[in-house]
Amino acid sequence: MIKKKRFIEMLNNALDTEEDVARHFYTYTATSLKYYKWLDEEKRDKLSAITTKLSSDCQRHKSMVEKLIQYVQESDKNVF
Repeated sequence: MIKKKRFIEMLNNALDTEEDVARHFYTYTATSLKYYKWLDEEKRDKLSAITTKLSSDCQRHKSMVEKLIQYVQESDKNVF
């Protein structure tokens, strides 16, 4: 069991990590792909599609964590 306050802290840390990954990794990778001349166009397109999918999944995960934080904050329970 975990106390509400500690659980919210952990969820907020997870949310911060999710945002950092999205902001740094996916943005950097998507921007950098056009400069990777050593990759042929087909492979760049494939990598771009993969990073776009990962970024979309990251946004969905972020939304789920935000909803979980809201649920925990609004809950009357103090232990989860």
